[in-house]
Amino acid sequence: MVTTFDTKPSASAPETSGGSGGSGGTGGPEGRFAIEIEHQVTLLSNEAKQEGVPIVGHVLEGMDNVGDGGGPVADPFAQFFSSGFGWMIDKVGFLRDAIDELDGDAAAGQTAVDSMKQASESLSFMARGHQADITSLQDWQGDAGEAYRASMKQLHEEILGLMHVVHGLGTLTAVTISMVITLRKIVRELVATVLGAIVIIMLAAVAAAVWTFGTSIAVGLAASMAAAAVTAVESARRITMLMDALGRQTERMVTLETIAEEIADSLKRYEKAAGLSTTQSSKDSDPQRWNSSRDKADEIGQDTSGRLGAVTPDARREFDQQELDQAKQELGR
Repeated sequence: MVTTFDTKPSASAPETSGGSGGSGGTGGPEGRFAIEIEHQVTLLSNEAKQEGVPIVGHVLEGMDNVGDGGGPVADPFAQFFSSGFGWMIDKVGFLRDAIDELDGDAAAGQTAVDSMKQASESLSFMARGHQADITSLQDWQGDAGEAYRASMKQLHEEILGLMHVVHGLGTLTAVTISMVITLRKIVRELVATVLGAIVIIMLAAVAAAVWTFGTSIAVGLAASMAAAAVTAVESARRITMLMDALGRQTERMVTLETIAEEIADSLKRYEKAAGLSTTQSSKDSDPQRWNSSRDKADEIGQDTSGRLGAVTPDARREFDQQELDQAKQELGR
């Protein structure tokens, strides 16, 4: 209802065919790697959607809208002031704390989710193109050709796996943002409702004040505080549930991150093939050699600066002596 990121595979997504290398890295039974990731991501996404049931009363899913989709809710305290009971804010102002705890920007959230959706679609397009390239290499025979095709099939599976991971991350992000924004709307409506009820209670209390010698106002204040307290407790209960749910969402995102890191590690085999394997810097791999090279560079720099006429201590002393000798000669004349 409120999640913009659909977890169903795109209709244009390629079939999860092709090998995964058979062994090692992201290998496994041919064509199963991406399917297994898709299954795992789907489970995580479905669990995430269900988090909204106890918090906001329904499953958080849908298209096109992150958040409640109903636009901003008017400040409930504005009605309080317009009704002439601004002096009650000191009594029930704690209700605003729940609203302030639930801050979220639906537009910014939607932009983030749309970016992930676009990235997922780009990976799907890339996988289709790559699969077409594999079939064009069937004439390459021999062990080298077989090894190359096996690696390319594995790459196809890895691209599909990343597509599912990004897609799942978009779903989890949309659900997470929706939980915050939707609960904010619910809390504001709760606060608006109780403030409206307080206005009615206090109007009745003020109207009866003359005949009750002011006792009705005290009773009205007590009733108002009770209603506000009930709303605050209900809001706090839901916010606590939200915090727990967000913790579980974080764990799900970490799972997706782990899958992505495993795929990224497997893709490093292409760095080695291209002679671009990642190594530590000379400083990290051999500190002693690094320091020795640095000292040698300093020596060369000092020697060069001296020969080029830079103001080194020795050059400075030589210059001062020349100045002194010249002054003596002029005095001797």
